[in-house]
Amino acid sequence: MTTTHPRERRKTHSTSAGHGLRKDIEGLRAVAVGTVLLYHAGLVNLFEIGDRSVGFDGGYAGVDVFFVISGFLITSLLLREVDRTGTVSIANFYARRARRLLPAASIVLVFTALAGWAVLPVTQLENLSKDVGAATVYIVNWSLAARSVDYLAEDAAVSPVQHYWSLSVEEQFYVVWPLLMLLFLMLAARAGWRHKRVLGVVLLAIFGVSLTYSILHTAADPATAYFYTTTRAWELAIGALVAFAAVRAAKLPAVASQVMSIAGLLMIAWATVAFDHTTPWPGSAALVPTVGTALVIVAGCAPHDTAAKKLLGLRPMVWIGGLSYSIYLWHWPLIVMAQTVWPEIRIRHLLVVAAASVLLAWITKRTVEDPIRFNKVLSATPWRAILAGLTMMAISLAAAALVWRAVPQLDGVLPTFQPTASPSGGATASGGPAEDASGSVGATTLVAVDDPTGRWVVRDDPETVYSLADPVYPPSALATGDIPGYYDDDCQVPEGDPEVNTDCTYGDTGSDRVIAVVGDSKAGQWMSAIEAIAEREGMRVDLYLKSACPFSYVYSPEPQCETFVHSAVEEMGKAGNTPELVITSTSSARHDDVAAGMSDALGDLSALGADVVILDDTPYPGTAPVYECMAENPEDFTPCLFPERVPPASANLEAIADRGGYFFVSLLPWVCPPDDDGRCPVAVGGIGIWRQGSHITDAYARTVTPILHRELSGLGVTGTPVADISVDDIAHE
Repeated sequence: MTTTHPRERRKTHSTSAGHGLRKDIEGLRAVAVGTVLLYHAGLVNLFEIGDRSVGFDGGYAGVDVFFVISGFLITSLLLREVDRTGTVSIANFYARRARRLLPAASIVLVFTALAGWAVLPVTQLENLSKDVGAATVYIVNWSLAARSVDYLAEDAAVSPVQHYWSLSVEEQFYVVWPLLMLLFLMLAARAGWRHKRVLGVVLLAIFGVSLTYSILHTAADPATAYFYTTTRAWELAIGALVAFAAVRAAKLPAVASQVMSIAGLLMIAWATVAFDHTTPWPGSAALVPTVGTALVIVAGCAPHDTAAKKLLGLRPMVWIGGLSYSIYLWHWPLIVMAQTVWPEIRIRHLLVVAAASVLLAWITKRTVEDPIRFNKVLSATPWRAILAGLTMMAISLAAAALVWRAVPQLDGVLPTFQPTASPSGGATASGGPAEDASGSVGATTLVAVDDPTGRWVVRDDPETVYSLADPVYPPSALATGDIPGYYDDDCQVPEGDPEVNTDCTYGDTGSDRVIAVVGDSKAGQWMSAIEAIAEREGMRVDLYLKSACPFSYVYSPEPQCETFVHSAVEEMGKAGNTPELVITSTSSARHDDVAAGMSDALGDLSALGADVVILDDTPYPGTAPVYECMAENPEDFTPCLFPERVPPASANLEAIADRGGYFFVSLLPWVCPPDDDGRCPVAVGGIGIWRQGSHITDAYARTVTPILHRELSGLGVTGTPVADISVDDIAHE
């Protein structure tokens, strides 16, 4: 969960006495950015009260404080312009935004792109380039929302520009809100209505619709709700509504101002220390800091000298508040880079990094922000400022493009195997199936030898065909992108979508003999091998795959999964769609309730006359992504080898097969042929095995084709004689 950004310091804030500097708002910014810095520095557990830790675990609420402040300040500015001119100048508004926000934002983006290129693992450069580009054009919040539910991005490292998501939300608000004001001002003028009343009604509607959607969407999908503009618009609308009420708020009695300001600060403090990463956010919980912020701002509109106004107006608070925008921009990339360079960095050192962001913010404000913001040439006409802003954005995009050039590209061609030294220094052994292969061979078949019965078994010295250094395919930096082709056809139904895609057919598409591949991405990771087998067998492959959705009638993490599975079973019951063979796998069967629901769902398919094959799960290598370890150790992958593990779902998957009379096939010996020390390889025969989580690369799955085909034919569910399946029968495309 990330934070928000402090906004601009303005010299004209609405008050009861005129348009002077609102020191209490500058102080509020200091409070917000301070909680953000302490939260990101890791001060989430300062002391214990009973069984509860107390710290800044709710520091992310600083986002919401800044949203309210921004909504208030921007709307106050626009309302003053309406009072003065009767309209809103869109060009002038965007020119002011460009002069105020783009210089510092662009400087930090360019720095982050270049520094990230230098210190981040090559595996992260693709996302860095994309994120810098998206942040430049203020849509990174939508990009991060998509990644947060991307089943293929479960290993993705935190982005060093992730904090720009809140700027994106605000800039999108800044684009839409002035245009809406202009539109309804014109409508009000034509109809003879009071313009402020019309704008107030529009704003209340935005607030109500967005808050309702935020509550509902946060409950249904908190990962995306955190980043969506539509779930956050109501927070900016609260600040905007306060701007409409500022004149009346100026008449508040002293006691009311005192109570409201103290209550508001207490609400912000409560959100910071009482909420944590388990709190659904934003949703209704975000009302606490946003309403609290609104109370402080409303109370400050009155001329009374309250305790809160004195506290927030202290010179250090006002000074930090004036730097808060640049502090926010600098602190997060510095923290991410520091944690990358020094993985064991302590909290006290992160606090020093956070302090360094204050120094950089002061330098940025003095040398970049203010000189450009108050430049007389740029201020003379709005188009000069807008053109300058576009130029700065172009420079940021160029930095993103420069990083992109450093990202290797997949060519889709499996390499020819070149023997490498084994961990003990031995050379690649000969004999068995590998000896007969030529050209681009199956990495797994290099591990195989013939036993006396003619079956392929794992050789006694598999470490002799381990690849322990670059080059490997796919390159480590691109391992996460080496996925089966059906993803490009939108045939992996995303989370949140219960609809079955009936257009996903492969293999011999004209055949009425059907293989159904059902389940989640753990079943889908074998798709290239299954498709090649189906083509040789003259069979059609129908896909019923959904991200994070085991083929089970019971799956509480996503109720729509159950709807999807029922719909898939119904579809397979239709004439022409009934499968001859069903293949599935999943990690989620480690849960007994999921396994029971899986037995029921597969039982319904078996009742249709289908043979069912359950493929064993693939093991989790460990906490750190294997491909990152390989990228960091290109000359020696030995540190990346990991202990042989039995996947947690294996026992339940085998039990489902036993109870239902299905076939259970374990490819673990070929995915992890352990060395003498019981360690699994990360690459065999020049092919990298792991992409993300416990998923294997598509390249490695393709090399498994003859192994899997022999297993299926040995069970009698495919017709090609085992002896006719050679090591050359791998899926090259």
